[in-house]
Amino acid sequence: MSTKNNIHVLSRAVIIDQDHILLCKTLDIPINFYFLPGGHVEHGESAEAAVIRELREESGAECTIKRFLGCLEHSFEPSHNSVCHNHEYNFFFEVESDSLKVGHTIPQLESHIQLMWMPFAKIGEIDLRAEPIKELIPQWLGKIADGVFQSVMKF
Repeated sequence: MSTKNNIHVLSRAVIIDQDHILLCKTLDIPINFYFLPGGHVEHGESAEAAVIRELREESGAECTIKRFLGCLEHSFEPSHNSVCHNHEYNFFFEVESDSLKVGHTIPQLESHIQLMWMPFAKIGEIDLRAEPIKELIPQWLGKIADGVFQSVMKF
C-alpha cells in the first residue's frame, strides 16, 4: 500500500500574537499553500509531545501548550494534488512561546517550509490547508475547552 493511501496523524500549533497567526508556507513543491506549524505524530509519542518537538525542529523555539483546541478528520479531494497523503487526523493545540513573536526573527531551520506571520483576518483569503480550519480555529479559540482532551502518555 502506498503512503498516499495511509491515514496520517498530525499535531498542529495555533500560535497567535498581535492579531497574527504563525503559518508555514510550502517551498519545495509546485503548488504553494499554507498550513499550521507541526507535523506527524511518531509511534509511541503523544500528540502534545509531537507538536512541541515539531515546533523545535521547525523554528528552534521552546514552546508550551496552553490548551487543546480540537481535532479535525479530513480527506483531501484528488484535485488538491497532495504529495504525502489524502486522509488525516489533526490535533490542534493553542501554543505560546516567548521567542515566537511578531517582529522577532524566526529561524528557517527546514528548507522545505517558510515560517511566517499572517494577519489572522486574512486566513480566509489564502490557500490554508486543511480548508475547514479557516472556520474552525476562530470557533475553537472562542470557546473554553479545557479538559476536553486527555492523554496518559508521558512526554
